[in-house]
Amino acid sequence: MDKELPQSKMTVKPGKLFVNLTKSQLPGQEPFYKGTLPFHPSLTLEDIAERAVKNRSSYSRGTLIASFRTMVEEIYGAIEDGFNVDFGLGRTEMTVKGRFKTEYEKFDRERHAICIKLRPSPRLNQLAGWFPAEVIPYYRNAPLPNEVSIHNDCYRQQEDREFCVIPANYTLPLFIHGSRLKLMGDHPEVGIIIRQEEGEKKYFINPRMVFINESTHLAFMLPEPLTPGRWVAEVHSQYNPSYRLYQKPRVGMVTLTVLDTTASGRGD
Repeated sequence: MDKELPQSKMTVKPGKLFVNLTKSQLPGQEPFYKGTLPFHPSLTLEDIAERAVKNRSSYSRGTLIASFRTMVEEIYGAIEDGFNVDFGLGRTEMTVKGRFKTEYEKFDRERHAICIKLRPSPRLNQLAGWFPAEVIPYYRNAPLPNEVSIHNDCYRQQEDREFCVIPANYTLPLFIHGSRLKLMGDHPEVGIIIRQEEGEKKYFINPRMVFINESTHLAFMLPEPLTPGRWVAEVHSQYNPSYRLYQKPRVGMVTLTVLDTTASGRGD
C-alpha cells in the first residue's frame, strides 16, 4: 500500500471540513451527537480522468478510463481466485463474519458470511488526519460554496492552477463558485464574510458590493489584500430557489489558502 508522504511533500494544506452534529441514542445509553460531513459531492471516474489529463497525464481521458476499468475487472477476477489485492490506495481483505459455537461447527450461511473489507493505505489515513475541522450549524438548502478563486470560471474548466488557492497581495476581483449562492434578503447578516481560520481579522462584504450575484457565481472586491495563511469564506443568504425567502439567513462555508509566493510554497 502507499506509504505516508514525508512532511516536505505536504504542501498546501487541505480545506477545513465543516462538521454537522445530529442527535443519536443507542438502547441503554445516554444520548450523544454524531458528526457528519454534509458538503462533499462525489466525483465520477470520468471526473477523475479529466483531472488527471489536466494535472499529470499525457494519456487521453478515454485511455485512462478504459485502462482503469480494465484494472478494476482484473481486481475482481483476482478476488474471485482467492487473492487479496493491494491497489495502492488500500488493500482488499476477505474476512469471516459471524460467531462459531465450537471449533468443529460447520460454516452456516444463515449465521456466517464471507465479507470483503477495504483497508485504507497509510497515505490515505495520513490525508484524513491532516484535515482541520470545525463544528458548525447546518441548514438544509443552505448556500453551497465549493471554491474561492481569482478566476471567473470554476476549477474544472482551467488547467495548471491549485484549488482554492490565491496569491498574497491580490487586489483584483475574487470569485466564489458553487450552488445556491445568490445573496437575497434584507436581514443585516446577508452578505459575504471573509475571516481568518485562526485569527481575528474579518471582512464583511455587503451585497451591494457584489457585482456578480448569481446562484452559482459571486464576484466582489476585497477591502484590502489578504495576508498569507488559511481563510474561511462564509456566504449568508435568505435565498430560496422558490424565491420565498427564508426568515433567517442560511450559511455556507468554504476554506481557502492565501499563499505567499515568496516563501517555500508551503501553506502552513
